[in-house]
Amino acid sequence: MAQIREIKRRIKSINNTAKVTHAMELVAAAKMRKSQEKALSSRPYTIALNQMISEVRPKTHKQRHQLLTPTGAPSQLVILITSDRGLVGGLNLNVIREAATKNGNPVKFVVVGKKGLTFTVKTGKSLLASFLSDEQPFLDLARTLTRLAIGSFVTQEVNSVFIVYPQFVTTIKQVPTTIKLLPIELEEVKSPENGPLKDILLFEPSPDRILESILPHFVLTRIYQALLEAKASEHSARMVAMKNATDAASDLVEDLTLTYNQARQEAITKELLDIVTAQAALE
Repeated sequence: MAQIREIKRRIKSINNTAKVTHAMELVAAAKMRKSQEKALSSRPYTIALNQMISEVRPKTHKQRHQLLTPTGAPSQLVILITSDRGLVGGLNLNVIREAATKNGNPVKFVVVGKKGLTFTVKTGKSLLASFLSDEQPFLDLARTLTRLAIGSFVTQEVNSVFIVYPQFVTTIKQVPTTIKLLPIELEEVKSPENGPLKDILLFEPSPDRILESILPHFVLTRIYQALLEAKASEHSARMVAMKNATDAASDLVEDLTLTYNQARQEAITKELLDIVTAQAALE
């Protein structure tokens, strides 16, 4: 009987856990949809901005802009984006592993999220600043990170700036990604509908002034996009992790229920045998 009570207690405990994980799955799913929409809708703007700079840059009189020119500093700056909370499967671990590959030069870290802060502190990394992922609106946080990145680069404290974050691909796939923010390296991007932008762009004021103002905005846009991608990845990974936990709890309850029924059957059979044996002894 003690075994049967223990199994019933375990079944009840696991059922309660399953209710919690299922509720967390539903919450993460609701947040995931909004985060995915924001991340996906902002991608075309980032691509178009990259293409615009590619068209403006050849028309400037300056040979090299400050944000396009490497510096001779010995250190690198890495902006590491993780989540504040766990229960996201291997999402944070994969991003931290990606960031840990930056071992060639001395590395300074700016971390977003408690998990990244824990990593830098425990491993003794050089920490320049840390932020909570939900400490302030993403655009304000992106502005702060942009000022830190550009300030460290133009004062030649670092020779390059990287951002490491989980890029959202699908609900079940988030890829640890490293992007070089500074010095800016532009990609060749063409509009799928209208062809190269040079056929439709008019420059006002001069290309030099446009480039001067648009390059910091380009860095801001890429950081903001990375924050959106990281948040969409976090909610997606948490929803999948909670669904897996709920399914595992259901499977465990089924196994325990079978064990419980077998134990009850054995106990009833034993009691019947005791009754029959006692009756036979009286006869």
